[in-house]
Amino acid sequence: MNIDFYRNYIEIVELGTLSAAARSLHVAQSALSNQLKQFEEEFGTPLFIRAARRMELTDAGRILYRKSKDIIALVDAAHKEIDASIEGAQGSLRLGMTQAYPDLYVNNLLLAFQKQNPQMRFDIFEESSMEILEQLRSGVIEIGIERNPDKLPPFLTEVVTQNERVCAYVRKDNPWIDAGLDELPVAELQKAPLAISRGIVGLLDDIFERVGISPRVMSISTSRSNPMMWARAGVAVAIIRAGTSEFSDDGECRCIPLCSSDGITTEELKASRSIVTVRDSVLSAAAQRFIEFVKTYEDI
Repeated sequence: MNIDFYRNYIEIVELGTLSAAARSLHVAQSALSNQLKQFEEEFGTPLFIRAARRMELTDAGRILYRKSKDIIALVDAAHKEIDASIEGAQGSLRLGMTQAYPDLYVNNLLLAFQKQNPQMRFDIFEESSMEILEQLRSGVIEIGIERNPDKLPPFLTEVVTQNERVCAYVRKDNPWIDAGLDELPVAELQKAPLAISRGIVGLLDDIFERVGISPRVMSISTSRSNPMMWARAGVAVAIIRAGTSEFSDDGECRCIPLCSSDGITTEELKASRSIVTVRDSVLSAAAQRFIEFVKTYEDI
């Protein structure tokens, strides 16, 4: 396998034409065309649809593009770890996690680990849960932080679990709910415009129907950052997952766990996330050091 072919293929996809990729890579266009032809022969299918101004990917082409990026990341990581070993450095930590910023637990965890390991390089992949699982399986990353896994795939091993709750994040002077409560009944959300993290929309829809309320949803966002922004601005109540270290107030705002008089609903509002590795895998020294740190880490 010529790794440069995969790098060149990524360049063709991202620039959209052979001529633009040839100029960027400083190689002959005919050479790129031959490499692309070899790929199509090897995989037995067209990778592009040749349009007038831009080459459009086929389904097979999209798969190869995604896998090519994984292959390059894996090869680059191997070079970095070997170079670090030769130079006597502490190596490179390849970590994947879902997008949930701002994330107090992960922030504190990584900062504390970096303080103990100042020479460590961090290669962090912020992806969906499904993409993190695929990167773990392919070896692109060694450690994943998976949010709310109902059941881990059999090829993974759980290192540690952090308990979470579905919470309302609110300004303490908001006009809709009592921000002094230790727990907030779900029914109280009927009064407020909501900004919700996308990953819990389905859960909340089911719970709202069961409780008999239909709050106005003002915003749905992939990560926690936008819902929390709306809450800090005082225009909505953010509904997010949060760890126990985030339940205290942060000045203007508070994070209040949701509850219900229905015990089943309260249980559904509990969540967790796990730090995982591939079962029986041989971890790098950097990953082993991080795992040992995680097992004894206490968030404050």
